[in-house]
Amino acid sequence: MMSNSIRPFAVFLMIVTLVLSLAGTAIGEDAGEEDSWDQVAVTKLAKELEQILQEAQQRSSKAPPQQTVLQQRDLNAAKSVIRRAGDMSKDFARRLEAGWGREDSEPYFRAVNEEVELIFDTAGSAVPVESSEGMIDRLHAILDALQKWYNVP
Repeated sequence: MMSNSIRPFAVFLMIVTLVLSLAGTAIGEDAGEEDSWDQVAVTKLAKELEQILQEAQQRSSKAPPQQTVLQQRDLNAAKSVIRRAGDMSKDFARRLEAGWGREDSEPYFRAVNEEVELIFDTAGSAVPVESSEGMIDRLHAILDALQKWYNVP
């Protein structure tokens, strides 16, 4: 039988053991999630993103003449954002090629993702280049796939 002075200490040890075992379970779950990371697949998607943004930059230089000043301003702003997004996606892809994992590369992906969304906000009333819809669909598909890897809604 335990003495009264040892009983609180034994209860304390049981609580600490329980907390540590729960923490170990949580750590194991995080490690399991990290195992689902596929560096090769994410790097491939990042390179595709870089390529499509380079293509978008080339196509935007061939945009038809805009009919209004507002359209021209929107087009110029979109071109600038496309260039920035392209530069950012190149940096993102290079970091993944260098072996950066999910945790290290996520801020770069989030920045690229926000910049690409800004392209659509900025383009506004500008008249797009013909056949840009297929490119936009591919761009969204790549971003959706990358968002799943980074758990970005």
